[in-house]
Amino acid sequence: MLSFEQLMENTNQHLWLLLESWYVVIPICIFLIFAARFVEKVSVSLFGFLLGGFVVYPIIYDRFEQFRQWVNESQITQYVAFFVIGVLCAIALYVLFKVFVFLVGFFAAAGVIYYLLDFVIKRFEILPKMNEFVQQNWFVILLGICAAFGVFAGLFAMRKSSSVIATLSLLAASVILSIEVIGWVYFVSSKDQEKTTALFSSTAGLVVLLTLSLVIFAFGIYFNFSRKRKRQKDETD
Repeated sequence: MLSFEQLMENTNQHLWLLLESWYVVIPICIFLIFAARFVEKVSVSLFGFLLGGFVVYPIIYDRFEQFRQWVNESQITQYVAFFVIGVLCAIALYVLFKVFVFLVGFFAAAGVIYYLLDFVIKRFEILPKMNEFVQQNWFVILLGICAAFGVFAGLFAMRKSSSVIATLSLLAASVILSIEVIGWVYFVSSKDQEKTTALFSSTAGLVVLLTLSLVIFAFGIYFNFSRKRKRQKDETD
């Protein structure tokens, strides 16, 4: 698996590609923010495109030297690779989105339970007080407990797949749209590509990015969930 440093090595180049693709990215993000809850299949496809273009593409770029050399031949090859990977991920996620939702629920719940139980057991020194069998097999038991919670959470997530997909789509769209807004505002004022991409590595830039992302995410949650519940309540009254 790639280290964090390796993933961040070419961050500036990936950020600029993201900014240059604004004519595709911004409409997708706006659509997800306003309609993620209402058109599940479309949302999962668009989310898959963003995932492919801005997560899978950078990983492949950093991992495979031949792919990196081919991509760097021209700007056209960068765009071709970016869009092809994005479209392939969109198709894959569209076909397997129920499996994807299950895995998200499974790993999220299993991870939380694992670290929570591990912390409690170590913090309060509970394990030494248990019988010998539990002490010798605690790791296997812990994994079993996490798997059980994970399966339950995965099945629940599948039942609530539209909400899960909507939330993930909103989160991704909020961050990416914030990058677009902040990046282009700063670039228009500075006229400097390097300073613009470096902005997101600074503390101030990250704080602004986080703040704007949370504001957009909160608005998206309200528009897709709270507003709908309020409308349903008014209809029943």
